[in-house]
Amino acid sequence: MFENFGNIMDMVKNIQSNVNYVQEKLQTERIEVSSGDAVKVVINGQQNILAIEISSKYLTPENASLLQDVLVSTVNGALAKSRELQQAAMDKIASELNLPKIPGLF
Repeated sequence: MFENFGNIMDMVKNIQSNVNYVQEKLQTERIEVSSGDAVKVVINGQQNILAIEISSKYLTPENASLLQDVLVSTVNGALAKSRELQQAAMDKIASELNLPKIPGLF
């Protein structure tokens, strides 16, 4: 009985090691999303915003409301791409370890 427990613990350690490796790798990934030439957002694979660039030609009081909307849209687009990258990495781990597809596992 305890032999199986050791095997399970080894499997858990292996999964944790793989997840930690992927998390470190995702931290170094860079995703850039632009809204034309107005706004560019750079984000990593862990949904941390690294940079936001706004073209100076759009920084006018008349454009403030539009620029805010474009910024929100661009950040949300970058976050969505980062989540997709992270999910693909976790799916790869699950596949490599022959884990069943359990929603919310990773």
